[in-house]
Amino acid sequence: MKFSFKNNVILGLVLSFTGSYLFAKDSVIVRASCSSGSAVTVKGKEVSLSSIPKGAKVQIVVSPKDPICKGVLDIWWDHREDLQNQKVIANYLSTKPKVPNDFEISWKTARLVYFIGNYGYGENNFVNTKAGAELFHYGAEAGKQAMKLEPNRVEGYYWYAIDLGSYGLAKGIIASAANAKEGMRALAKAMSIDPKYQWYGSSRILGRYYQELPGLFGGDKEKALQLMKSATEKAPEFRNNWEFLGKYYLSRKEYDKALVACNTALEKKSLDGKYEEARYIREAQECRNKAQEKLK
Repeated sequence: MKFSFKNNVILGLVLSFTGSYLFAKDSVIVRASCSSGSAVTVKGKEVSLSSIPKGAKVQIVVSPKDPICKGVLDIWWDHREDLQNQKVIANYLSTKPKVPNDFEISWKTARLVYFIGNYGYGENNFVNTKAGAELFHYGAEAGKQAMKLEPNRVEGYYWYAIDLGSYGLAKGIIASAANAKEGMRALAKAMSIDPKYQWYGSSRILGRYYQELPGLFGGDKEKALQLMKSATEKAPEFRNNWEFLGKYYLSRKEYDKALVACNTALEKKSLDGKYEEARYIREAQECRNKAQEKLK
C-alpha cells in the first residue's frame, strides 16, 4: 500500500468498517480497498503492501462483517504492536469470521490468533480462559485448513500445533492430553519440512509437549531435554530457546543449570516482536529468580 504524504510527514491509517482504509489528518483522506494477493487499491491504482513506510502509525477499525483477506492480515501483523490495534483485532477474531479456503489466509490467521491470544492485550484476556479456548480452537482450525491445502509447507503444521497447545492449556489437563498426539505429529512434520522455521521452533515446542505431558500420555523428559538443547545449539541467538531450556531444568530441580540457561536468555538481543520479547524476558527473569532462591 502507498501512503500519501504532506511535507514528508506520515499522516496515519485507519481500516474502516467497510473494509477500506481511511488515511487522515488535516482533513486529508485516502481510501483503499483490499484486493487479491499482497496488493491493495489506492485511488483506483493497485500498489504493493510493501510500500507502507516502516514506522507508519496504523490504527485499525474493522466490522465483524468484514471478510478476512491476505492484505488485511499482513497489515494487522505488521502493526500488531499497537495496543489499541490488539484490542480491535482480538474483538474481530473472537467473532470467528469465516476463513476462506486459501493457504496464505489460513496460516496467517492461525499465526495472528496465537499472537493475540498470548501476548499484550490478549495475555490477560485469553491465556487459560474460556474465551481463550474458543479463540485458540478457531486458530487451530485455520492451521489445520492450511495443512490440508499445502501439505508440504511448514506454516500450517507449526501454527496449528501451537494454537492447539494453547487451546489445551486453556481447557485444562484432560484437553491437553487428548490433543497432544495431534499437536506432536504436526510439529514432527513441521520439523521434517523446515526445522529452522521460527528459530527451530518445532524442536522448542515439541520439547515442551514432551516435558509437560504425563508419561501415560506420551510425555518423555529425556526427549524433552534433547529437543530443547538442540534448539539452543542450532539457534543460540534466540532468547526463547534458552528460556524454555531454563524452565525445563527448573522443573527437574537442576537449579544451577536453570540459572545458567535463564541468564543466557536474558543476555540475548531481541529478535522477535516487542510484546513477544517482553514476555520472554519477564519469564526468563522469573526463572532466574526462582533458581537463585533455590540455590541460597
